[in-house]
Amino acid sequence: MLSIIIPTLNEEKTGYLQRILKAYQHLKNCEIICVDGGSTDNTIDLINAAGVCLIKTDIASRAGRLNAGIVQANADTIVLHHPRSIIDIAGLNALNKHADQMSWGAFTHKFNIRHPLLQFTSWYSNYIRGDKRGVYYLDHCLFAKKQLLLDVGMLPLIDIFEDTELCLRLKLKCKAKRLPFISETSAIRFQVNGLYRQALTNQYMKWLYYFNRSDTAMNQRYEKGIQLNTQYDERQK
Repeated sequence: MLSIIIPTLNEEKTGYLQRILKAYQHLKNCEIICVDGGSTDNTIDLINAAGVCLIKTDIASRAGRLNAGIVQANADTIVLHHPRSIIDIAGLNALNKHADQMSWGAFTHKFNIRHPLLQFTSWYSNYIRGDKRGVYYLDHCLFAKKQLLLDVGMLPLIDIFEDTELCLRLKLKCKAKRLPFISETSAIRFQVNGLYRQALTNQYMKWLYYFNRSDTAMNQRYEKGIQLNTQYDERQK
């Protein structure tokens, strides 16, 4: 059995949550847990209509919402599911079938639109940062044994790069396995902010991370103008 945990916050506008819940409705031996951080749109209605488990919280960080789902999960293997990614059904079935053979890992990343820059970004994410360095982002849809997640302290309660920090913890325990099945991710940030501008922003965020800048300040900058993972009061900036 798998537990798929989706951290949600005003997901209606991208259309991905609807796709995810519809695509996964017939999965066998699988529970879906949506952990909502206070949505003000129709996200809650979408979750309730799908008949999946809903945990309502006031937790601001995506990491905190994922941790709340991990604690409540019933399965031995957990999928930490990006709210704007969708996994190939064959990939989830394969994970379910062979979960006892894998401690942790991720699916193969791909954006939902084709562009050379985005194709390179996915290639680098899969083969260089992922396979060679053992660091995958949440849009790969990470999976791990529940006990292993508990052993490493789950996700650190930071506003950004929590997925990086989790992978650094996990790879100290054992090597990751990347499955060849696709996790297709929305390129909404690139579409809204511009392809090259967003790519430069991503690299800038990485440099700030390496120099140990404030995770809250980094995330406020990253979320400015789009606010997909965390809601900030623009008047306070």
